[in-house]
Formats: sequence, structure tokens, C-alpha cells
Amino acid sequence: MSRQINQPVNQVRLTNVAVVRLSRGGNRFEVACYRNKIVNYRQGTETDLSEVLQTTTVFTNVSKGQFAKSSLLQECFGTADEEEVCRFILEKGEVQISDQERAVQLESTLREVASMVSEKCINPSNRRPYTMAQVRDAMKSAGFMVHPTRNVKQQFLDCVRLLQDRKVLNIERAKMLLAVVLLPSEGNDNFAERRRIAVSLLMEAGVADANIKHPVEESDPRVVFEADPSLYRQIEIITKDSTIRARLEIIQQCVTDEGDVPLGSELECRAHEQLHQQKQSEKSQGAVSLNDVDSSLSRQLQSNLIVSEKASIPIEETNAIGTIANSRKAQKAAQKKSKKAKRREKEEQVERDERIAAEKERQRARADRLGIAEDTDGREQTKEKSDSFRGPNSDTKPCNTCGGNFTPGEYRAHFRSDWHRYNVKLKMKGVRPVSEKEFLLCDSDAFFE
Repeated sequence: MSRQINQPVNQVRLTNVAVVRLSRGGNRFEVACYRNKIVNYRQGTETDLSEVLQTTTVFTNVSKGQFAKSSLLQECFGTADEEEVCRFILEKGEVQISDQERAVQLESTLREVASMVSEKCINPSNRRPYTMAQVRDAMKSAGFMVHPTRNVKQQFLDCVRLLQDRKVLNIERAKMLLAVVLLPSEGNDNFAERRRIAVSLLMEAGVADANIKHPVEESDPRVVFEADPSLYRQIEIITKDSTIRARLEIIQQCVTDEGDVPLGSELECRAHEQLHQQKQSEKSQGAVSLNDVDSSLSRQLQSNLIVSEKASIPIEETNAIGTIANSRKAQKAAQKKSKKAKRREKEEQVERDERIAAEKERQRARADRLGIAEDTDGREQTKEKSDSFRGPNSDTKPCNTCGGNFTPGEYRAHFRSDWHRYNVKLKMKGVRPVSEKEFLLCDSDAFFE
């Protein structure tokens, strides 16, 4: 007789679960979701609840499979509709994420911050943006850490401020190219007077006079200028003034220099950098006057420009020639260094040979004084054999350094003895070893010290 096998047909296996938890009314409520779907739902890219939730059931504990009662839902949420409660928990609850998801989120935020710094910041000396690799290295050197929940734009501002404070990069926010367009009005309107008022208000707000592009025609209703992004809100308030009656236009978000760099502008930029360095050194030392620095830099700039005009050599070829000259100088320095090293090695070898010869002479004099003969292998044998020497047999082991045969117990003790250590040091110096009797007579304490 076959036995009937009963299997649960309403069992739901929750695998790869991400839990969203919410505490309300002193109770804990949880919903089981798919990973990487909660962020999409909160951003609005995913609206289908079945793609986010593994089941529309509300739990009090997902890991134990404990369901929330309808009376409890009615008491805490004011409704027993589980789908509505699930939507509320998804919007207000706390997400339980893994370490890998957190690492991916932090890396994504760090990449976004570095991208904004590379796009919206420039090097003030040449008005050119930095690359992503340079920005990432600078952020790492400055010790910038991203926050998983803070706004990316606020973290971008904090990163720029930190790079400026730590002086890791010479960086500043790229200026915006804006235009104040004067609106026409009824009757005879004086555009020149309104433009003059607008320019004065912009200069009071912090816009430099050099950044304001004055129009060619007096009837032009546009005032084009470059301003720092931090002044945008203040300029927008100025344009809404009734005396000006204008609107604000954004022509370019970030003003940067692109393309090939002319030789004259590059030399001028380097001259300004050198001038800045000289000014800093003057403040610390007070040795060189500013006028002398300006005159020397201007003379250097003029000479470089004259040379560049006379010589019809492209910038790439001049850079290649400079690199070749630097490589030749490096090779000559390396050759000089190698000659010095060879000379030093020869001197050390001569000193080493002298020490070995002196040690051999000292050993020979000691052997003559004690009556010790030297065999063909370079080892010494005393007229009176050592007590530890034994004839070769199956139970003894020889010592190739000191000579003689030892039993297994004596062999291990011999390798830990000062006699064996002394002979090993002599062998490393190229000197023949000594016997145990000679070792007891010589002063070995100074040798070990």
C-alpha cells in the first residue's frame, strides 16, 4: 500500500532578500524586497510594486516568517490594506544593505564627486580643468571621505574647500559666463543709463570690472560678464530690481580654455607662476624686491618669445630636444656614479684582502708558537689529538668545518658550541679553522663581541 506524500503548495521561499524595516506604534514591521530595487523605487524609476516586493505580505519578522495581524495594521497605520502599508514602509522605512552594496554605493558617490570637480573646477594659472585621475589622487591625498546619504553637490563643495585648505591642488571654481538682458519698456528708455546702473550693481555684488565685457554699441541691451558661481543667486536678485527691468541668461556654465596652447600664452603663464613663487619666497626671506622680479621675468619672457620667433621649430620638437638633453645628462650622471661605485668596490676589495692576509699571518704565527701543523685540506691537526676526536664508524658523524667525528648527541651539542661558531666565522672570512685546543687558548670573546 503506497503512502500519500503531502507537500505544501502555498509555501513561498524568500531568497536574496533585502529587508525594509519600520517601527510604528511600539511595533516593528518589515517587508521582503529584491536587492537593488528599493533605490530604483525611491528614485521613481520603478513603479511596479511586484518588481520590488517579493510578497505583499507585511511581516513582524521576515527571518522567522512571522506575519503582522490585520488588527495590528489597522491600529498602527489606520488601514488593513497590506499593499498600501507596503508602499508606506518602502517610502519611510530603513533599508538593510550588505557590505558589498554599501561599497558599490560609496564608490559611485566618490566617482560622481570627482566628476563634478573635474568638470566645474579649473587650474587658475592656465584656466584648464584637471583630469579625473588627478582629482582622484588629490582627494585621496587630502583624506576626503564620501558620505552615503548626503547630497552629492554639497559633498562636491566640501571637497573643493578641502583641496584648497590642504593645498593639494591649485584649484578654484570655474567662472560662469552670464548676460543681463535689459527688457524694453514703453516710451523713450535710456539703455545706456540702465546699463550703467546694472554694471555698478554687479561690481557691488563682487563681479570684477575686468570680467565685464563692455558692448561696442550703446544700443546693445546685453551686459555680458564672467562671475563666480557663488554669486549667481545675488545677481539674480539684482536683475529683478524694478529700476533695471532685466532678466538673467546663462551663456556658459563653466568657462575653460580648450585646444592647443600658444607658446606666448604658455610662457606668460609660467612667468606668472614664477612670479607667484618669488613673492612667496620674498615674504619668508625678504631678500629680493618685487620690481627686480618683475623686470627679470619680463626680460626672460621677451627673450623666450624672440627665440621662439626666430627658430621655426614646433613645440613638440623643442620638447623632444629637451627630453633628449635631459636623458643624456642623466646617462652621464649614471656613468659617473658607476665609476665612483667601481672605485669604491676596488678599495673595499683591497681592504678585505689586507684583513684576510693579516688574519692568515696571525694564524700562522700562532700555529708556529703552539707547534700545530697544517694538513693538505687547510685544516690543522695538533700533535696531541683532541679528546673529542674519534675514528670513523657507523655511529659517528663528521663535522666538515671543525674536523673530527661525534656521536649524535655530541654532534648536536657541537653545532651549538662556541668552537663551531668561531670556526664558521673564520670560514666565512676565508681563514682556516682552528682546533678545540687552540680555540681554548685564543681570545674568542672579543671576536664574538
